[in-house]
Amino acid sequence: MKKFSKTAYYTANLFLPLSDIARIARTARYALLRSAERLRRIKPITAPDDEKVLSFGEAVAASGCSRDALMRRYLLIKRVWLTTFSVVFAGTLLLLAATLLASVPVAGVFLMRVLSLMFMLSGLCGLLFALTLKNQFRLWQLARQRLGTFAEWRATGTWLQDVFCWRMPR
Repeated sequence: MKKFSKTAYYTANLFLPLSDIARIARTARYALLRSAERLRRIKPITAPDDEKVLSFGEAVAASGCSRDALMRRYLLIKRVWLTTFSVVFAGTLLLLAATLLASVPVAGVFLMRVLSLMFMLSGLCGLLFALTLKNQFRLWQLARQRLGTFAEWRATGTWLQDVFCWRMPR
């Protein structure tokens, strides 16, 4: 029975990335346990609710940098994330086009692996876009010189164009 299950696993592993999924699950479990332990350690020392809220000027002063230096730093980080996003997104599209335009009949194993890779690259694109989004939100706060919320920034209507803009916000 053990030999049969082992053979079935290795056969299924040809069609599905089972060993990759198992490795990811083990890594994720370890990371989640570590994060849970950190949260348990942090919980007793969380700040009380009566702590005062900083104004924009106080928050900038607490960072130890000037407003212009913070804007340059966030713009540089945003450009790095946006460039990385563009490269990964272009790679995903090229992989899709190469798979669809291949004159060779695509085997099931190859197709499953390509689709799995495209799924992972799409997730990476989402992560990189979220990091770009976060930096653009900080740039918006610094440009407006106020601590606005994410919902207020999205209500401006130009937030998506601002994310893909390469220039310093006005």
